Amino acid sequence: MSLGERSILAVFWGAGGTVLRIGLQFGSQVVMARTLGPTEYGMFAVGGIVIGLCNFFADFGLAYGLIQKPEVTEEDIRFAFTWQLIVGSLVTALIVASSGLVADFFEEPRAQAVIAVMALICLVNAAAGTAMNLLKRELDFKTQHIAFLISYLIGFFCIGIPLALTGHGVWSLVAAWVIQASIWGLLLYWKVRHSLRPLFWYAEGRMQSTYGLTVLRTNVLNWLIANADRIMIGRLLPTRDIGLYTTVHTMVYSPSASILAVVQPVLFSASARVAQDSQAEAAAKLARAFTGLIAVVCLYLLPVFVTAAVLADDFVLSVYGAAWSDASAALRPLALAMPFVLCLGLSTPMLWASGRPQDEFAKQWLIAIAWGLACWLLADTGGINGVAWGVFGLFVARFGIVVQAITRVTAIRWADVWAGARGGVVVSTVVAAGAALADIGMRNVGCSPAVCVLSASLCAVLVFLGSLRLMPALIGREVSGLMIGVCGRLPQRVARRFAWLWSAEGRIQ
Repeated sequence: MSLGERSILAVFWGAGGTVLRIGLQFGSQVVMARTLGPTEYGMFAVGGIVIGLCNFFADFGLAYGLIQKPEVTEEDIRFAFTWQLIVGSLVTALIVASSGLVADFFEEPRAQAVIAVMALICLVNAAAGTAMNLLKRELDFKTQHIAFLISYLIGFFCIGIPLALTGHGVWSLVAAWVIQASIWGLLLYWKVRHSLRPLFWYAEGRMQSTYGLTVLRTNVLNWLIANADRIMIGRLLPTRDIGLYTTVHTMVYSPSASILAVVQPVLFSASARVAQDSQAEAAAKLARAFTGLIAVVCLYLLPVFVTAAVLADDFVLSVYGAAWSDASAALRPLALAMPFVLCLGLSTPMLWASGRPQDEFAKQWLIAIAWGLACWLLADTGGINGVAWGVFGLFVARFGIVVQAITRVTAIRWADVWAGARGGVVVSTVVAAGAALADIGMRNVGCSPAVCVLSASLCAVLVFLGSLRLMPALIGREVSGLMIGVCGRLPQRVARRFAWLWSAEGRIQ
């Protein structure tokens, strides 16, 4: 089985848990959003911005480096855990000490206490980082998903939602997140049981530290680009606006992040292994895996996000309620940006595994500066809608820059990327048209937003399936090359019945 097939198969092992995870997150978010309203979510979003950045310092790449090492020793693990804990503790203390200044920056004094308490998450995530990345190294998605599901059910469904329903406001979100992160970290450690003995330095400490700092600066750059929009919205616009924007952003981004959490370690680990082959052979294998995964994203996920963009107005009204109606304008461009987010996430491990992680950093630091200035102007003149369209343009540009860098270190060419993506682009265009016509038709007969969304979504599914059935050539050889080998491992009766969903020839070969 090829590298791409092994990667997709590993992703499939985590697919069930990922789908359940997305469902739980979406369900809890809807209940709490309808209960709390945009302003309470806005205060929580301010804390989330700060913690998101500081988590990179708390987990600054040493633990992530354990994934790519050919052999991991006890010294590697002890060294990574020791410095994760030290840096995590320092960052947590710094957040608490500066929480007042951060609240003043966002002109939301009520957020100070929220930021200070949420700082605990940095320490928890830093401590859990070693166990988490050891599990990723082994592609043990079962343990990771079980740990998340148990911790999320306790944190949000047993603690957060009851607190929200009983009038505890933003603190219901804070309590849910802190408790969920703590239980998650404990469950991961319980599975791995790595040594807790400190190790401050050893022979390979310099190499590990250099790699960790390279990953850190790349991640901080990515955080700055990904969060400049919310920083400027929080600074320039009312707290309610950042609540509206962050909620719909989280809704469309969480599925993408969950998918990448499964795919990135698989692609990175597999890419690191083929790096031991000859340069030409490794480049060819990486190219096949990369273009195949891009093709899968475009064919099976792009139609979902395009449909979400088409139905944005009715979706927000039916799911979140009238109080959130102003968020629908931002949802549309954010949904369209997510396929590029996914493709960009698939690109990053390619550069890291090729031994060129600095390429990602070097090609994007100018974008970070320009994007920060653009967000300031967009938030000031266009509100959350203007910023959201800016996000769409940003991720299109970032994806182009990173793929251009990849073409110089692998056998991938732009023509290969387009060959993989074009079938999904055509299918998505047809699906969008079908969903839009169905939505217009249901509105004209006076249906409620919820009925419009359900009817148009059903139409989109039927159009998608019909397109693959009637025009199997749209699936393309990139998707078929990966999926036939992987899905051939399903029971033959099932595989033959549904082969037309992934095989351009409509059969298992």
